[in-house]
Amino acid sequence: MLEDFTQFHDADHKIKLVDEDDRRSEGRASGRKLGFDLPLVSIIITNYNYGRFLIEAVDSALAQTYPRIECIIVDDASTDESEVILATIRRRNPQVEIISHRANQGQTAAFGTGFAASSGEYVVFLDADDILLPTFVETHIFVHFSLRTAVGFTSSDMLQSTKGGVVRTSWIAFGDFIASGRGLRKERLRPFGLSSGLWPFEEAPLNDIESRIHFIDAHDWENWVSAPTSGNCFRRDALTLFLGGRTSMDMRFHGDTYLNKGVRLVSGVALIDAPLTIYRIHGGNGYAGHAELCGVHSADPMKAFKAEYAAWRAVVDRLIDEGDALAARLGSDRYVSALLCLQKSYAVHPDFQQYESLARYIETRLAARAEAMRLCLGADGFEELSRRIRRARKGQIASKRRAPRPWTRPIAEFCLTFGRLLSLPELIKLGDQLWHF
Repeated sequence: MLEDFTQFHDADHKIKLVDEDDRRSEGRASGRKLGFDLPLVSIIITNYNYGRFLIEAVDSALAQTYPRIECIIVDDASTDESEVILATIRRRNPQVEIISHRANQGQTAAFGTGFAASSGEYVVFLDADDILLPTFVETHIFVHFSLRTAVGFTSSDMLQSTKGGVVRTSWIAFGDFIASGRGLRKERLRPFGLSSGLWPFEEAPLNDIESRIHFIDAHDWENWVSAPTSGNCFRRDALTLFLGGRTSMDMRFHGDTYLNKGVRLVSGVALIDAPLTIYRIHGGNGYAGHAELCGVHSADPMKAFKAEYAAWRAVVDRLIDEGDALAARLGSDRYVSALLCLQKSYAVHPDFQQYESLARYIETRLAARAEAMRLCLGADGFEELSRRIRRARKGQIASKRRAPRPWTRPIAEFCLTFGRLLSLPELIKLGDQLWHF
């Protein structure tokens, strides 16, 4: 069902979306009376000079089969035809809340504005040039309900579209992780019961959920493999750890990388092996320049590296600047583990001559906030954290210099493949560990 994309093309190869009135009368919901309300899902559309795509993005949000949606548009002081388009949306869809920045502030600030105005227990950030397929929210909420491990967000695969047609049906980094067999944890899944009286649909959006869901655990420093902005559905309480508060976010771009890294670090992520979003490539994207092709960069590699660098630093800043509040919410042990994980993970991010090296960045920030951190963790706890951070840095510098171990990946793939075939979780876990060795 999820792989049938023909319904999204008409004779002129333009994407067709379900009309709002048709959705209400012919949707998948069974009409059964619910004992409790389903959670509200906030779809926050961020727009800067994408007026030509905005109506399709809004229509895709309102065409969701899931019955409890709020839609908020944040316009970041666009200078194109967006103002006229927003007036049309306001007239046609008065239920859509529209917020306009007086001055351009960047993607991360737009996320924060929309988040502050929203009230959903789950939050989706939709780039204005992308489109959600009709079962996006239904599938993500079904997966959240089916997880024994309450992850910070779920991330689904994406279609890549150019000139109104779908070119690719998978994101390479996402697909490579799925194909490796890593992260399969059947014991963490319990498909949500359709007969519970809560779920309003007659059938599940994923009948084979055990083979479709892959986990990346909290405190895992795996490189970014989850989908870009529009492929993710966050728990609200996970986002509160990284948006709002006393720290002002001065990172204008790469907000999706920042949130993906930060939320995954503390709460983990579940990947959904199903494409549920259309990522539109139109020549003016912030990242991709063309649909992915194996062996060919789809974006400027330096731009991608700098996004990783900026997001890593922003997560460090957030954890340290909000150290007292976050240590209280996470617990001191998990808070310390998160900082240690970041120190270990810097090895996968490049250093740039024009920017401060990441190697000592956490130590520098801890020293600058030493007094506050001692109050937060206690004098002994702070000294222990500082000692472990220094030791982790030295270990990672040594590992960067060490010759690679080419034998580990084949053995890891062997363990993962046969562990999956024979349903041996310990063998799969060994494969996971060898992959990072």
